[in-house]
Amino acid sequence: MVDDVWDTWPHITHLMDVAQKWYPHIAPGTWPDCDMIPLGRISLRGERGEDRMSRLTKDEQYTLMTFFTIFRSPLFFGGDMPSNDSFTLSLLTNAEVLKMHREGTNVKQLFQKDGKVAVTSKNPKDGSIYLALFNISDNASEKVAVRLADLGIKNAEVTDMWTGKKIGAVKDEVTVTLNAHASVLYKLKSKK
Repeated sequence: MVDDVWDTWPHITHLMDVAQKWYPHIAPGTWPDCDMIPLGRISLRGERGEDRMSRLTKDEQYTLMTFFTIFRSPLFFGGDMPSNDSFTLSLLTNAEVLKMHREGTNVKQLFQKDGKVAVTSKNPKDGSIYLALFNISDNASEKVAVRLADLGIKNAEVTDMWTGKKIGAVKDEVTVTLNAHASVLYKLKSKK
């Protein structure tokens, strides 16, 4: 889809822009390729700068992994595995996030406008709806919201997939205020 993705914020936003054309091609047996995951210890031999840990902030690293996984990109790691810290390992081994990556279908972008992005997918095996919300702007904080009607449900129990924390029940709308370059990844279970 793009040239090499490296550990700078403009690489991530460019990738999200290019990805807009690829949503219709995400289906069983097809995986638009977002390139390598530039996390952990990279540039060991100086191809792009000195030996270093990823230059992306923690929020940016969550955003990258949230996007790669909900988008169903192949997950190939660009860092040095033996040098990983516990944070990087947590991004690569979260069982719920990997389940979404493996089982999510019907991936679509709901919007990308004014530095806000919403992407959703569904799990046909257990009925979960996944929702990724992003503030890709440089604004200190942005409110990002999605109406439940746009997801085809009326009420939902919401869980943060990165932490496992139950957010609780929502009616009508999922709303979150995100710092610049931050994201959330939610699992929604429809409530009758």
